[in-house]
Amino acid sequence: MTNAPAGQEPIITTFVTIHTFVWTCSSIIILTAVLSPNVQRLPTWINLNLSWIIACFVYAFLLTTGQLYKANPSPNICLFQGATVNALPPLVAGTTLALALQLWLNVCPLPAKRIYTISPRHRDLILIVFPYVVPLIEFFSSFGYAVRHPEQATLTNSGMFCGLKHSLPGKISTIYSALLVIPTVFVEGMISQHIYRNWYKPSNKNGRDAFAMMIRFALFTLFGIVGVIVSVLNLTIEADSAVVNILESLPPMSFVFIFGLQEDLVQVWLSWRQKPREKSTQTFSMYSTETA
Repeated sequence: MTNAPAGQEPIITTFVTIHTFVWTCSSIIILTAVLSPNVQRLPTWINLNLSWIIACFVYAFLLTTGQLYKANPSPNICLFQGATVNALPPLVAGTTLALALQLWLNVCPLPAKRIYTISPRHRDLILIVFPYVVPLIEFFSSFGYAVRHPEQATLTNSGMFCGLKHSLPGKISTIYSALLVIPTVFVEGMISQHIYRNWYKPSNKNGRDAFAMMIRFALFTLFGIVGVIVSVLNLTIEADSAVVNILESLPPMSFVFIFGLQEDLVQVWLSWRQKPREKSTQTFSMYSTETA
């Protein structure tokens, strides 16, 4: 018997299956990107992938620990998950913004880059670390609160995962995530405009590849916007939390299919014995940390 309304077991199964699928596939993707010499990705791309692994693993935590479908999951497991879930949306929103910023810094004109006084390495380190600051603060605050008030950590009415009864952490998480979407969309628009004006030509393969990358990123951001809108609406209107949670699963699913089925990754999976291709210094790369 679950703590969810009767008949919700199929949708609960769908929810945890989606998140288990995503964190498993994302783990394969990130290992491929790190271990294969034929795949080059930005550090912030790796970080975004890692944030989805963390998020989806936490959302599927009751399944992983054998507590799914229990009306009263283990208090310790429920406390940990309840304290963590509110930190996940800010984490993913932050790593998405960081990727957009790094892409922008890589493609913006050289004169604009000279305004920065820090080295590219330090800049990239900031983009990797900064997205974790607010989520960690929220996690430790929620965890400390849940330890002092263990009755606050309980199975949500959807029966999909544990959360805190107090609604304030969830509201802060949703509002912060929504605010981060605004600069992400703005930066993405500037990147797309710059690429289209300076790189994109039907006869230019590098320009086509760069623009295709921006289309993929735009689609992923669109799914993220949908997820944020659903979360915001959930704060203001009465909604079926199970359906809301399924809709909020669209962004991680979109990440796997949009970024995980790219040609270089698929080629590595088809043949790990393929000889490494030489990097071209004459091409534009949306994945490396330098541009030609």
